[in-house]
Amino acid sequence: DWNSLIDVRNKANRTRPVTQRSKALFPHADVLTDYLSDFAKEQQAAIQYGTVVTKVSRPSYAGEQDGIFMLELAVPQQGSTAAVRCREVIVASGFWTPRGAEGAVDGAAYTEGYENVKESGEAYEGNSVMVMGLGNAALETAQELQKYTAEVHVIGRPRPLPEGGEGIRFAYQTHYVGDIRAGRTTILDTYLLKSLDVFGFDNLYGDARLFVVPCQQRLCVWRVNKEDCLDATCKTMHDRGGQNLTYSLPVAIFQRNGDLHRRIQKLMQQHAPNDRSGWKLEESELDDSEEHEESPTTRKQRLDQLGINLAVFSADKYLELIVKSKLLREKPQLANELATIRTLASRDHHRYPVDNIIRCFGWVMDTSIFDVSVPVKTSHKGKYPVITPLYEAKAVPGLFFAGTLGHGLDFRKSAGGFIHGFRYTARALFRHLEEKNFAVPWPHTLLNSTSVGLPTMLRQLAHVLQRRINEASGPYQMFQSLGDVVLFQRDQSAELTAKVVEEIPLAHAHEAFGDKPRLVWVFKYADDFYGPKVVGDKRVGTTNVASAEKSNFLHPQLTFFHAGQKTASMSHYQ
Repeated sequence: DWNSLIDVRNKANRTRPVTQRSKALFPHADVLTDYLSDFAKEQQAAIQYGTVVTKVSRPSYAGEQDGIFMLELAVPQQGSTAAVRCREVIVASGFWTPRGAEGAVDGAAYTEGYENVKESGEAYEGNSVMVMGLGNAALETAQELQKYTAEVHVIGRPRPLPEGGEGIRFAYQTHYVGDIRAGRTTILDTYLLKSLDVFGFDNLYGDARLFVVPCQQRLCVWRVNKEDCLDATCKTMHDRGGQNLTYSLPVAIFQRNGDLHRRIQKLMQQHAPNDRSGWKLEESELDDSEEHEESPTTRKQRLDQLGINLAVFSADKYLELIVKSKLLREKPQLANELATIRTLASRDHHRYPVDNIIRCFGWVMDTSIFDVSVPVKTSHKGKYPVITPLYEAKAVPGLFFAGTLGHGLDFRKSAGGFIHGFRYTARALFRHLEEKNFAVPWPHTLLNSTSVGLPTMLRQLAHVLQRRINEASGPYQMFQSLGDVVLFQRDQSAELTAKVVEEIPLAHAHEAFGDKPRLVWVFKYADDFYGPKVVGDKRVGTTNVASAEKSNFLHPQLTFFHAGQKTASMSHYQ
């Protein structure tokens, strides 16, 4: 069950889980909404609905200990305000601030956010739509639009791959459920098999971004780099999300003294007679040999073998029209006229106008509620708060983050950004606060050799570990993040004690218990099990317990650390 929360009530009182509400592998969002509403009923008296936290501050109060938080509240429906004071704050509000398009688009105002796109794509019937992004949100949006649109262009920036280099991160190849899921890849068929749509997964490589300007009641798009900037402001602001910058934009390549040349000359004189600095004609060639990573000799040999005479393309002289982006913004009618010419005489991938551009760049944490006295730092380009292994803000003791906001600790490593993962990290935070504030011990099993002898105690320990490995769901879902730790200690009589601490954040365990000898078990994939190998002929590795270290799939690993050591002295795979 990937979508239900941990319910510790008696079975008769538990909320009916999602698996009993829908048989769908991926249930509709409304199913989850109903489930959460029912789940919350038990604590309804402690939940204050319709209330907005407008500010979290940490003022100092005379005569009181430091560390008191002040939460300023507003109830819009009642027009009232209030304030709450507390020593600890847990923020579990998830994401509801979309990441804007400014960084990727000069002309971001002409894009629309996927958070505002209707559930059905009917509003885009017959349109040419560009979807920006390379995650599940972008591909899910594109997949819905494909039912109605004339064409869909998915473009994005290639992402770092586990095996090195950059490209498309598919979840089945990276083991990270936040990467592209197999059910969202219809665009690959329509792009590679049918040539209907475009999947430009590497379109925005390096420092590239898009320049967008209205044209013919549609949108004209160029890909631009910093080297296309024409002034210092553009070069400074290009990679800072600058808007209304001045770029050099190629429009069309045409034969010198031909009909199109004369048409362009007339058009530019008509719309920009006094702005010769806003456009220019440069000599050009149809041959794009500079774009090929081969020597002229090698290329000629290859073309000769294919029977291609390159001289055919260089017999005539060609010019290229280049305009300033500023000119197109200031002359909308010129932009309209050039849009038609560009479709006929440009080799740019984006030469055809589109009707809509939808950005799907995910979400970031809303930090607007935090006063300067609560200096929350962020990571991953503002997406997650910087926190300790126990989900506490590093710069603000007493401020904790739960749910998907705690995923910064295991981003692209485990499942902490999703219900089936953060239900366990939230439980880990709960256990930490119970232990810290109420002296409730972290769940553990204590074994001692005093009464049963060392051989029997070790057999008991093996049984406990085997049961946990077979049954514990937290370490399985939060692989390489949560695990069990066995702490060993000898008393004065040389008797051995083994304390099995269950489902604890491993980074915290090594910090807290680094001075003790310890055995750690965790689920993990093989270190090199990613990329095409996951569907290769050696994908399993082994099914033999005697060679378990060769297993590629998710499997338990036990490692032993001597007291004071950060590096394991031995490992065992099961």
